[in-house]
Amino acid sequence: MNTTSPFIFLFKQQGVGLIEVLITLLIFTTGSLALTQLQLRSLQLAYESHQLSRKVLLQGEAVERLWQERCYLVSLSELEKKNYLLQHFPSLFSHDPEDPQSPIQVWQQHQPVTVDC
Repeated sequence: MNTTSPFIFLFKQQGVGLIEVLITLLIFTTGSLALTQLQLRSLQLAYESHQLSRKVLLQGEAVERLWQERCYLVSLSELEKKNYLLQHFPSLFSHDPEDPQSPIQVWQQHQPVTVDC
Protein backbone atom coordinates (compact mmCIF):
# COMPACT_ATOMS: atom_id res chain seq x y z
CA MET A 1 0.00 0.00 0.00
CA ASN A 2 1.23 3.45 -0.91
CA THR A 3 1.36 5.74 2.14
CA THR A 4 2.42 8.93 0.35
CA SER A 5 -0.19 11.45 -0.45
CA PRO A 6 -0.50 12.71 -4.04
CA PHE A 7 -0.58 16.33 -2.70
CA ILE A 8 3.08 16.25 -1.55
CA PHE A 9 4.30 16.62 -5.11
CA LEU A 10 2.28 19.80 -5.61
CA PHE A 11 4.50 21.79 -3.22
CA LYS A 12 7.84 20.62 -4.61
CA GLN A 13 9.62 23.52 -6.38
CA GLN A 14 10.71 22.84 -9.92
CA GLY A 15 12.70 25.91 -11.01
CA VAL A 16 13.56 29.44 -9.96
CA GLY A 17 10.97 31.42 -8.10
CA LEU A 18 10.04 34.99 -8.82
CA ILE A 19 11.48 36.24 -5.54
CA GLU A 20 14.91 34.79 -6.36
CA VAL A 21 14.86 36.49 -9.76
CA LEU A 22 13.89 39.83 -8.20
CA ILE A 23 16.64 39.61 -5.58
CA THR A 24 19.18 38.74 -8.28
CA LEU A 25 18.07 41.71 -10.37
CA LEU A 26 18.31 44.00 -7.34
CA ILE A 27 21.87 42.87 -6.60
CA PHE A 28 22.88 43.15 -10.26
CA THR A 29 21.35 46.63 -10.59
CA THR A 30 23.03 47.86 -7.40
CA GLY A 31 26.38 46.57 -8.65
CA SER A 32 25.89 48.19 -12.03
CA LEU A 33 25.05 51.54 -10.45
CA ALA A 34 28.12 51.32 -8.21
CA LEU A 35 30.37 50.61 -11.20
CA THR A 36 28.81 53.49 -13.14
CA GLN A 37 29.38 55.85 -10.22
CA LEU A 38 32.97 54.64 -9.91
CA GLN A 39 33.57 55.27 -13.61
CA LEU A 40 32.04 58.75 -13.39
CA ARG A 41 34.26 59.65 -10.42
CA SER A 42 37.27 58.33 -12.31
CA LEU A 43 36.45 60.60 -15.25
CA GLN A 44 36.03 63.59 -12.93
CA LEU A 45 39.40 62.97 -11.29
CA ALA A 46 41.08 62.52 -14.68
CA TYR A 47 39.66 65.87 -15.83
CA GLU A 48 40.81 67.60 -12.63
CA SER A 49 44.26 66.06 -13.05
CA HIS A 50 44.42 67.29 -16.63
CA GLN A 51 43.44 70.82 -15.60
CA LEU A 52 46.01 70.85 -12.79
CA SER A 53 48.74 69.62 -15.17
CA ARG A 54 47.90 72.39 -17.62
CA LYS A 55 48.02 74.99 -14.87
CA VAL A 56 51.40 73.74 -13.62
CA LEU A 57 52.83 73.85 -17.15
CA LEU A 58 51.54 77.39 -17.63
CA GLN A 59 53.02 78.47 -14.31
CA GLY A 60 56.36 76.99 -15.33
CA GLU A 61 56.13 78.93 -18.57
CA ALA A 62 55.39 82.12 -16.64
CA VAL A 63 58.45 81.61 -14.42
CA GLU A 64 60.59 80.95 -17.52
CA ARG A 65 59.21 84.14 -19.03
CA LEU A 66 60.23 86.00 -15.87
CA TRP A 67 63.78 84.73 -16.29
CA GLN A 68 63.90 85.47 -20.02
CA GLU A 69 62.65 89.01 -19.63
CA ARG A 70 64.26 89.76 -16.27
CA CYS A 71 66.23 92.77 -17.55
CA TYR A 72 63.08 94.32 -18.99
CA LEU A 73 60.98 93.54 -15.94
CA VAL A 74 63.55 94.88 -13.48
CA SER A 75 63.22 98.31 -15.06
CA LEU A 76 59.44 98.31 -14.49
CA SER A 77 57.60 99.47 -11.41
CA GLU A 78 55.65 96.99 -9.28
CA LEU A 79 52.39 98.04 -10.91
CA GLU A 80 53.83 97.68 -14.42
CA LYS A 81 55.19 94.20 -13.56
CA LYS A 82 51.80 93.20 -12.22
CA ASN A 83 50.01 94.49 -15.32
CA TYR A 84 52.52 92.82 -17.64
CA LEU A 85 52.07 89.41 -16.00
CA LEU A 86 48.30 89.77 -15.76
CA GLN A 87 48.13 90.76 -19.42
CA HIS A 88 50.28 87.86 -20.67
CA PHE A 89 48.96 85.20 -18.27
CA PRO A 90 45.43 86.27 -17.26
CA SER A 91 44.23 82.84 -16.18
CA LEU A 92 47.30 82.12 -14.05
CA PHE A 93 47.54 84.98 -11.65
CA SER A 94 45.20 86.29 -9.03
CA HIS A 95 44.31 89.98 -8.78
CA ASP A 96 44.44 89.77 -4.98
CA PRO A 97 47.88 91.06 -3.82
CA GLU A 98 47.81 88.80 -0.72
CA ASP A 99 47.25 85.65 -2.77
CA PRO A 100 50.42 83.57 -3.36
CA GLN A 101 49.42 83.45 -7.02
CA SER A 102 49.51 87.23 -7.44
CA PRO A 103 52.14 88.53 -9.88
CA ILE A 104 54.01 90.42 -7.15
CA GLN A 105 54.22 87.32 -4.91
CA VAL A 106 55.44 85.19 -7.84
CA TRP A 107 58.05 87.82 -8.75
CA GLN A 108 59.32 87.93 -5.17
CA GLN A 109 59.35 84.15 -4.89
CA HIS A 110 61.14 83.54 -8.21
CA GLN A 111 63.05 86.80 -8.45
CA PRO A 112 65.65 86.25 -11.12
CA VAL A 113 69.23 87.43 -10.79
CA THR A 114 69.63 90.76 -12.55
CA VAL A 115 73.33 91.42 -12.04
CA ASP A 116 74.14 91.12 -15.73
CA CYS A 117 71.41 93.53 -16.85
